[in-house]
Amino acid sequence: MYRIEAKDSDATSIDWSGAAVLLLVVSAALFRFMLTAGLPLSAYAVQVFDDDLFIRLAESVVAGEWLGNYDKLTLVKSPLYPLFIAANYLLGFQFKAMEHLLYILACVVFYFALLKISVNRYLALVPFLLLLFSPYHHGSVERGWFYTALTLLVVAGMFYLTSLRMVSGVIRRRYALLLGLGLAALYLSREETVWLYPLLMVAFVLLFYQADRRGMVIQMGKTLPLILLGAAFPILVVMSLNYFNYGLFGVKDATSSQFISAIKAMKSVRSGEEMPYVDVSRDALREMYKVSPTLLDLDLYLSGNNGKTWGSYMCRRYASACGEIGGGYFFWALRDAVEANGGFQQYAETQRVFSDIHDELSAACNDNRLDCSRSVWPVRYPIRWNRVDSYLAKLPGIFTYMVTGLHGRLPGYGPSRGPQERLDAFMRLSNSFLLPQSSQTFTLSGWLISDDPDKYLAIVPKEQKNYSASFSLKKSPDLPHHFPQNDYAGISRFSTQGQCENGQCELLVMSGSQRIRVDQSKVKPGKGLQIDGMRLHIDSIVKESIDPPLIWKIETFKKIGRVYNAALVYLTAAASVIFLYALFALAYRGYRSLLFGVAVMSLFAIGGRLAVLALFDDFTQIPIVGQFRHFLAVMPFLLMFIGLNILMLFDLIPGLKRKNHTHRAEQEALGSSPERADSVDIEADERSHKEATSTSLPATH
Repeated sequence: MYRIEAKDSDATSIDWSGAAVLLLVVSAALFRFMLTAGLPLSAYAVQVFDDDLFIRLAESVVAGEWLGNYDKLTLVKSPLYPLFIAANYLLGFQFKAMEHLLYILACVVFYFALLKISVNRYLALVPFLLLLFSPYHHGSVERGWFYTALTLLVVAGMFYLTSLRMVSGVIRRRYALLLGLGLAALYLSREETVWLYPLLMVAFVLLFYQADRRGMVIQMGKTLPLILLGAAFPILVVMSLNYFNYGLFGVKDATSSQFISAIKAMKSVRSGEEMPYVDVSRDALREMYKVSPTLLDLDLYLSGNNGKTWGSYMCRRYASACGEIGGGYFFWALRDAVEANGGFQQYAETQRVFSDIHDELSAACNDNRLDCSRSVWPVRYPIRWNRVDSYLAKLPGIFTYMVTGLHGRLPGYGPSRGPQERLDAFMRLSNSFLLPQSSQTFTLSGWLISDDPDKYLAIVPKEQKNYSASFSLKKSPDLPHHFPQNDYAGISRFSTQGQCENGQCELLVMSGSQRIRVDQSKVKPGKGLQIDGMRLHIDSIVKESIDPPLIWKIETFKKIGRVYNAALVYLTAAASVIFLYALFALAYRGYRSLLFGVAVMSLFAIGGRLAVLALFDDFTQIPIVGQFRHFLAVMPFLLMFIGLNILMLFDLIPGLKRKNHTHRAEQEALGSSPERADSVDIEADERSHKEATSTSLPATH
């Protein structure tokens, strides 16, 4: 696209406009990376099933211990994300910045794919910039943004391969291997890949389809083995490492036949009245205990404090089933119970437990001691066909949530939470520093006079929840002069530091048996308080904040996000109208364009993702709808759909005009002579073949 052309005079003519556009693309990519490089990390060390798990696994990889000791969480999730964290730590990179770099690379590949099929270089900037500055991401150790970037990179790569094949007629071997590696990375990064299958099906049709059927078969025969080789190699490496370390020749132990069969057998048992969001009821468990000694050993944990904790989540969602373990949580509750009973020490022993559960329940089902007539498909989130109407009713709401910019959630940065030891691990493995445990950190100093030597002050949330604070007492030689009758006035000056998130906090004052909470409105510099015989005086209050440059970067993304949120509804509506017109032109006017095919890919991705989210939310207890991280993967495809339809607007009108002109010429030729009509038919066939294999957008070189 950008080249130096030699002329007869041996002088060179530089394509200055092309160079300027290339400079703009590079500058925009660098600016986008600059916005994210160095951003602080939101460390949620309290998330032991997600954020803290990934850091813990990455620590084991860095220590040369693969994924560490085997427990209920070691192999429950795909391992690529902790491997990615560990690799960046060893290389000295910030892994969150590298996630953004993957996304930026995907946008650049997408732009050059458009150029390959002769899209106008200036028009191609529209979807490129729209995708590049997407504000929808988060700053925590959660694989949603990594998965989003990786997905877009694979899709952009497939689009680029298709563009190359249309131009040159072949698919290069190294690119086929890279595509296979990308597909393997998707498989190894997250468990939920089912929503990608429709997208990939359309992508492979676009990649291999051509008018020459024999050539298409030959192309597939040469390319598919290379793609499969690229996909198989990393997966086999992970499976082999799991086998040598744990005895599992697989990626996740949650997909082992023993575990799946046990879960399926338990969920198939019917007992009592059906309850929404509940796959294994308490009544069903009591029936299973009668026939399964292995499950009976777990009763203490499924019905005790552990089970009550999992059951408490249902009280928030469906009050009449309060105390039941919701469908989305039973998976975890069972693994918790097996580990608490000593089952998660060796992989083989764990699988024997699940195998015994399946065998005992199957025997009871076969001789009718249990009613096992409930359908269980899929195993993890069984669909209840009598609730399909509720499931479908959620789709419009989810779509509205998406096109309104996730109702204004931009972007995902929040205060760090968790034990200091784990927060230190987050900071070390990320090669960056953390957001404070609150957006507002305060240091209070003053003095507290009490008749008891034990004194403690802390800034605490108004709600009863965990907090972290530092407190120190020091000698106070001046205070005994003012309080000569108090034996402990000589050590009364204090300093305490804590977080006050969103201004909802109090000052906790403790001395001896006294425990007082003082509202923040009463805590002011220079003010003294008398509280139940204690005298408290605040000398100073110092507020700490995040480094201003970092605030500037985060606020920039939020400002960009507000623009996206305001425009998305209108852009989506306009793009949908263009797409419907293109669909009409495809069906009745012979319109052909690769842009339309890629727009269909993005629609399949959006539809598949929305369907999965609605399914998870309606048939499990987990409230997926509204969770920011679950929508991240779909947002680039919405932006891609909008951008591609804007390009099609400039493609449709001139393309259809040319077809109308050709049609009139053919009609005139048919009215002249048979020989002329035959030649026009041949020319029309040649034009149709060319238009079927390339977009009709004009190129500028």
